[in-house]
Amino acid sequence: MSPSKPLSPRAAHALLHVTVFTWGFTAILGRLISISAVPLVWYRLVVVLPVMALALKWKGKPFATAPKTMRAFWGIGVLVALHWLCFYGCIKYAGVAVAVLCLSTITFFTALIEPLVFKRGIVVAELLIGIAAVGGVSLLVRFETNATPMGLALGLGSALFSAGFGTLNGRWSQGEPAERVTLHELSSGLVVTSLAFLAWDFVPPWALSGADVGWLLLLGVVCTVFPWLASLRILETLSPYTIALTVTLEPVYSLVLAYVLFPGEEQLTWRFYTGALGLLSLVLLNGWLKRPKPPGTAFARAAEW
Repeated sequence: MSPSKPLSPRAAHALLHVTVFTWGFTAILGRLISISAVPLVWYRLVVVLPVMALALKWKGKPFATAPKTMRAFWGIGVLVALHWLCFYGCIKYAGVAVAVLCLSTITFFTALIEPLVFKRGIVVAELLIGIAAVGGVSLLVRFETNATPMGLALGLGSALFSAGFGTLNGRWSQGEPAERVTLHELSSGLVVTSLAFLAWDFVPPWALSGADVGWLLLLGVVCTVFPWLASLRILETLSPYTIALTVTLEPVYSLVLAYVLFPGEEQLTWRFYTGALGLLSLVLLNGWLKRPKPPGTAFARAAEW
């Protein structure tokens, strides 16, 4: 079977926004599922991996790839597991608002990591915007949500690990079937999570409620398999930084859903929403700076991703 043709930029951007919207539900599902972060991530992986293996077999693609590439995927999978553990740990420890706001700093971390991975110079404007975003998020989370340093650390750790695996996927997943990339990375993630699951926070299947099983299936199939495969397809066309920038819209979707579903738990002041608007303004500013420039100008060369 011949490899699929990369998406056009317009189609990639459209699919990216659908993907981010779908990701917006993951925080809500993390709040609805009653078990703690470690078993939640473990069961999520257990749901996803068989689906991905069946998809790879259905497409007639081999499971194996070059040894060097496979080692890279397994290393990236460790970062995926750490991202999910920090993200859901932050939701359980500090709430949906803290987790998703901290995740909006992914742009800053990607601005630092992407030049190292792709051997490019750091774009100063991206770095300054990212620093401002981290500072704004830290103040909002600390003073408006009364989050502890542990909650803030889990949230920022989630963003850091997400930026790491997203950028590395931009380098290593090119030309690889998305199903195979996902199968190897999430297999590695399952190994890492299993260590914590068995040694620290074991929850047997028979202890799960019917509601938890339903939410876990929804989280695994709809909110993991589809957006994960879509994001790898998008990386064939768009840069990791562009994807990270769009992911900063995920908190908007998650917070709106959290306000509707958990009005008594996610009450935030007007200062919180003012600060959130400021963060969104930074995203828009970055998008304006990244707009297409006339070729050959100094500003255009500086803005290249």
